[in-house]
This record gives sequence, C-alpha cells and structure tokens, in this order.
Amino acid sequence: MKSIKNFKHLFPALLVLAILVTSCHSIEVLSSWSLESPPEGVLKKVMVLGIMPNRGERENIELSMVNELGKAGVNAATATSLFGPKGFKGLSEEQIGKKLIGSDFTSVMIVSLIDKEKEKDYIPGSSYTSPRIVGYSRYYRRYIVSYDRMYTPGYYRTNTNYVLEADLYTTSDEDALVYSAQTKSYDPHDSKTLADTFAKSIVNELRVKGLLK
Repeated sequence: MKSIKNFKHLFPALLVLAILVTSCHSIEVLSSWSLESPPEGVLKKVMVLGIMPNRGERENIELSMVNELGKAGVNAATATSLFGPKGFKGLSEEQIGKKLIGSDFTSVMIVSLIDKEKEKDYIPGSSYTSPRIVGYSRYYRRYIVSYDRMYTPGYYRTNTNYVLEADLYTTSDEDALVYSAQTKSYDPHDSKTLADTFAKSIVNELRVKGLLK
C-alpha cells in the first residue's frame, strides 16, 4: 500500500522530468565555408567581437568563444574587455578588420545575430493509468487495486530560435574572410546556454575545416 501511494505522488514529477528531457536545447550548423588555403597562423591570437542587440548576450558570446578557443590552445580575448562595450559601434565587419590591422591580433572573429524567431509547438495530451485501492480481501489477505485512466491535456509551447553567424577575418593588409558559418539554436534555456553551445559548435567546425589542429 505504501509503495502504491508513493508511486501516485511520484508520477507527476516523472511526467515533468520527461517533458524537460524531450525539450532539451539543440543546435544545427546551417552552413559553413573556409578558404582552401588559409593563412598560416591565422588563429595565433584572436579577438572575439559579438554584435548583438543585448549587451548581456554579447558578453556571453564573447566569453564563451574565448573560453572554447582557449581550451583548443588559442590565445583569444574579448573585444569588450579590450575596447569597451561601444568600441566598434556603427562599424561594418570590413571596417572592424581594418581597425585591427597592425595590431598583434592575427584575426578577429565577429559573431552576429542574424535572426531571432518565435514558433509555437502543440504538445498533445497523454493518458496513463493510476492505481487506486478499493478494498481488502480477507480471504486472499491482500488489497484489491483498481486502475483509473488519467488524462493530461495538450498545450502550446512557444520556442525561441536563434540564427547566429561567425565570420573570421585576418588582420593582415589583405583583410580576407577566412571562415564563415551559420548556426540555428533551437529554444536555448538562456543566453549562457546559447553562447556555450554555439561556441562549442564553432570550435568543432574550425577543427573540421582544418583551421584548428
């Protein structure tokens, strides 16, 4: 009897856990490109600049990229820590690259928010059986259990998806675009989750393209 009562109390928690597991954040690389013969040492020292409407999101993106590049052995720094939050305001990507020509940075990675879209998903309802004690049999010396069918209603869930682009430019006189990639993040829990998964995805792509050994 005690175990049945425990199950009845435990079931709602298990249901919530199942919903959380099935709604885990994911990321997809939509496209990626790199030079066939990238300049030697282009990732020797990288400045990471986030172009995002929200300052917190920008700083999270920059920090996550710098941390992931650091794990891969790349010397990297955030633009915010070097030039402040408005150091590159109003400049195009080409102008940003030119501003760094002659510095000790070998490249600049610019991360931009391309699109932020909301979509609604319908989560259908479900049914399950719940045990209920209805009596006690003295003859068989056991409890009589009945199973009731329970229903959870369907509902709509709003997801927010982000399309981010990473462009890597050299800071040499040529100011060439070396690498570019677009990703789509599906309903991240917060800006830190978005930044961390994006950074891991880009660093992995850099390895695939041969820019990171």
